[in-house]
Amino acid sequence: MENKKSCKSLLITIGWINALFAFVFFQLFCGIIAVCMGIVLRSDYHAKKHGLVLIIVGIITGITGWILNYLYL
Repeated sequence: MENKKSCKSLLITIGWINALFAFVFFQLFCGIIAVCMGIVLRSDYHAKKHGLVLIIVGIITGITGWILNYLYL
């Protein structure tokens, strides 16, 4: 049980870091990773709220970062 909780918190942390990186650095790659972490959290770890929020934020930051990168370069 303790191992599953530590893996869940690790997935949440990695997902949020990738969601933030999707806004600035590697938009498409990090956005997709954040969405995948959200899907894994929803399906395997039964964290419906964290997973859904991570999926939505990953999509929004990926698209917004890509648009901002396109406009400024």
